[in-house]
Amino acid sequence: MVDFLFTLTQDLHPMVVHFPIVLFFLSFLMALVGLKRPPFPEMEWHLFVLATIASPVAVVTGIIAHRPYEESSLAPVIVPHQLSAILGTLALIALAVWRYAGRRKGKDIGRQNGYRMVALLGLVWIFFVGGTGGQLVY
Repeated sequence: MVDFLFTLTQDLHPMVVHFPIVLFFLSFLMALVGLKRPPFPEMEWHLFVLATIASPVAVVTGIIAHRPYEESSLAPVIVPHQLSAILGTLALIALAVWRYAGRRKGKDIGRQNGYRMVALLGLVWIFFVGGTGGQLVY
């Protein structure tokens, strides 16, 4: 009944990884809805911050989960998955810091069309990272 405790380090990543994915997706949706409805841009910011916090957790749990398999035949898939996840997370953190600095000055870039394009590219990146992760699982 408690056998899952012995594989918890490998099992955490699939449980954690979906949080930043859905939070960033919802953040993007709120950015679009926020074009017409005033309260949604603030909700978008909070979802974006939560996605930014959850992303490094997903990366760390992924590195822990993949460690036993890095010298196996899965290595050609693990390496691009890990690198793209790390790069995407670093970009997300940089964007969050930039937005936070802008918000402190009263100039949130989250309300600009250029930001929405960057966010859309971020979703495409997440799709790529998730696809390489799916190759590891299925």
